[in-house]
This record gives sequence, structure tokens and C-alpha cells, in this order.
Amino acid sequence: MKGRALVLMVMMAMASGVGAPYRTARGAQGAVSAAQSDVAQKITELSSADASRRVAAACALAGMDARAASAVPALVRLLADDAAVSPALVCYRGIEPSTGGEFEGLRTPSPGEAATQALIAIGEPAVEPLIEALKDNRPQARKNAAWALTEIRDERAADALVKALGDESWQVRAYASMGLGELRSERVVGPLIAAFRSEKNAQVRWYGAASLGQFRDPRVVEPLIAALKDDEPRVRAYAAASLGQVGDSRAVAPLTAVLNDQNEQVRAYARSSLGLLKD
Repeated sequence: MKGRALVLMVMMAMASGVGAPYRTARGAQGAVSAAQSDVAQKITELSSADASRRVAAACALAGMDARAASAVPALVRLLADDAAVSPALVCYRGIEPSTGGEFEGLRTPSPGEAATQALIAIGEPAVEPLIEALKDNRPQARKNAAWALTEIRDERAADALVKALGDESWQVRAYASMGLGELRSERVVGPLIAAFRSEKNAQVRWYGAASLGQFRDPRVVEPLIAALKDDEPRVRAYAAASLGQVGDSRAVAPLTAVLNDQNEQVRAYARSSLGLLKD
């Protein structure tokens, strides 16, 4: 009897061991299926008549990161949705939900901007559709596409962002300028300088000045020195800060001259950059 009992125990243990992988695999498949179902549900909610529900759906997809890749086409279609919502509803990534200051005119809390945050979270699978969205005839869609590409920082977007430097919308040009700075690719320096020199919008110029500071390239020094005389104080300030980052000694005399600038921020950035150049 004892022998039979022992054999029975062994057989039960073996059966348990054989069945465990199957149960684990079945459980994993169930989890994947549930996740896919959740993504599908959120995609459906992106078409809700309620703007706040569209925002909530996009933000839920943002929380899924690359697992929400199947939602990319629907999210891209939402980029032009500019229905006004409270800034607190939009899942801005790592930034305060502010529409003023440096973001004035660039942020309009909406389902489109929530979709932008989701596409940023999804990342690489969204790059090609976002590049295509830069050709959209709706400025809001192009602005949000440029914003997403700026945050994703994928080299594939370089040519499209260079072309966007000439967009009729200043918001698109601003994000394109920022995005090219984030890429830090030497091949975009020339077009970025050319756009910076010809830009009429002061807000785009100050983003351009900041972007040029991302490059330790001797070509950016002269345009930044010239920008120390810009009519817009923030352009002068960002130019002063960027010259410190570039680290070229040609900037010492011009930076010293703006220590007497009427704007406190310009003076502060000039002092800081001179300290970097003398180290």
C-alpha cells in the first residue's frame, strides 16, 4: 500500500509539473488578449462625442506605451482635434500643464494634444505616420506632429523637420526648430542657421537660438553673436546662453558687451556663459 501511495504521489507531482507551463502560457495569452481588448476599447473611445472622453482615452493609451502601437493611426487622425479642454485633463509628459510663458501660443489643451502625448509614449512605431502627418493641410495636426517628433528624437524625421522650417504656421516652425536641435545631427546645422537668420517671428527665433546651442559647431557662433542684438530680449538671452554651451572663444567679447544689456535675463545668461568660457 505504501508503495502504491508513493507511486500515486509521484504521478500527481509529475502531472502538476507538466501542466504548469501550459497554465502559465494560457495565463499569458489571456493577459495579452485582455490588453489588446483594452487598446481596442480606447481606440473606439477616441471617437466619442465628448472631448473629455477623447482626452481620457488618448491618455490611457499613453500609459500603455508601445503596447498601444495599434492605436497609432487613430491617434494620428486625432492630432487636428482642437476642442478646448482643461489643461489638467491632458497628460502632458513631465511638464506642467501651462499654456503661458515659453509655451504661449504653442499649447492649446485639447484631444489633439492628448493624442500627441500618447504618440510620444508609443515612440518608434509612430515615427513614419507622424512624418506623413507633417503634410496634413490642417496646421494643428502639423504642429502636434512636429511636437511629437521633437520628443521622440528619431533621425528618420530630420529631412521632414528641415522642410517644416518653412511651414506657414509659426508653431510648426517652432517645434521643427526645437526638434532639429534635439537630433544634434551635423547635417541639419546649415538649414537651421538659414531659417534662424530669416525668421520673422520672435518666438520661433528664440527657440532657434536655443537649438543652435545644442551643436558644438563653429558655424553657429556668428549667427548667435548677431542674435545678441535682436530686438526681442528672450532671443538675446537664449543666444547668450547658447554661446556658453558652444564654447567658442569668439563669443567672449560680444558676451562681455551685453553685460550692460537692459534685460536682466540677458545679463545673467551672459555672465554664466562667460564663466563657462573662462573655465
